[in-house]
Amino acid sequence: MPVDDGINPIPDCPVTWIFGLLETLEDRGGRDDGYKIARELQFKYDDLLKVMKAAEILGFVSTPDGDVVLEPSGKQFLESEVNIRKTMMRERLEKHGLFSYLIRLLRGQEDLSLTKEVVEEHLAMLLPNEPPEKMFSTIVNWGRFAELFGYNKDEDRFYLDQEQ
Repeated sequence: MPVDDGINPIPDCPVTWIFGLLETLEDRGGRDDGYKIARELQFKYDDLLKVMKAAEILGFVSTPDGDVVLEPSGKQFLESEVNIRKTMMRERLEKHGLFSYLIRLLRGQEDLSLTKEVVEEHLAMLLPNEPPEKMFSTIVNWGRFAELFGYNKDEDRFYLDQEQ
């Protein structure tokens, strides 16, 4: 599985799209052409590229020569029950530089939380070419599924879901 030591952005796509790609690949024998998948699913190819990149970051697919290949870890993910899926995703996110940075940042807070505004300021400094609002939304989406992060909109608090 790829480990991301640097702080790099993650593609702006919901986790459900990643899971959909994995299921599509499984239905197609574990490999297919990215353009063909996009066309048949009526997806913009740019959107599918984001999903492919996200699944690749998580180590669930590889993308040789324009194809998308379901990796053994992606197949294992699909065959697992939801709590195992959450654990697999959490373990992968903890190794991604951006998520690792946010975990350390939150652990440095007494209540393991920060306001959305503060997190977005950090994102803007770390990744100046990425819109911090979109990045925050994607981080919350992925982090909630993995039971790593949460966000309470009423209190405007981004928090570490459980002490690791």
